[in-house]
Amino acid sequence: MRPSDDTIKVIIVDDHRLFNDGLNAMLRSEPEIEVLAQVYDSREAEHKIAELKPDVVLVDFNMPHINGIDLTKQLTAKRGDTKVLILSMYNEEMYIESFRKAGSRGYLFKTASVGEVVSAIRKVHDGDLHFPATYTKSNHADDLFLKKLKLSSREIEVIKLVKAGLKTKEIAEKLNISFYTAETHRKNIKLKIGVEGEAAFLRFIYSSELE
Repeated sequence: MRPSDDTIKVIIVDDHRLFNDGLNAMLRSEPEIEVLAQVYDSREAEHKIAELKPDVVLVDFNMPHINGIDLTKQLTAKRGDTKVLILSMYNEEMYIESFRKAGSRGYLFKTASVGEVVSAIRKVHDGDLHFPATYTKSNHADDLFLKKLKLSSREIEVIKLVKAGLKTKEIAEKLNISFYTAETHRKNIKLKIGVEGEAAFLRFIYSSELE
């Protein structure tokens, strides 16, 4: 085994305990990786990272409270040397570009092998980037959202109108629905995309490719 001082120190941030625990078990068998902590609630991540100062942070994209993109932005804004690897099931261009813009050093598909994970951690730790050479390009953003996030066609309409700057009352009038129904659509969208609060909701909407 490599001496402890030579190991790459890692923190895993993922609200899915089964995946988080599984990844931790995989990495603990790797002599060059030391898992400092597991974080299941993204709201606790920033404090834990500041306390333990890991070399690399593995961050799940789709988390409640603070999603992976917003957490990455927070971490890199406060500690520019924080090296984040985002974990996601999405392999589309729009998401990967969002990961880059947020300041992540790389991206890992959640079905990656332990060898791929270790290789990516090593690359990012050494100052390189780790993004897939190829990914799915789509000119059909509506289909992408419907397929991946299970949004209804009406919810897609609401997203487009929010992105166009319309308020809930204006959306209700535009779609000829009640204010309550329009507000319910907004709440359901937030649940499906895994965000809480209006600010996080709007950040997600404006980063989408829907027009």
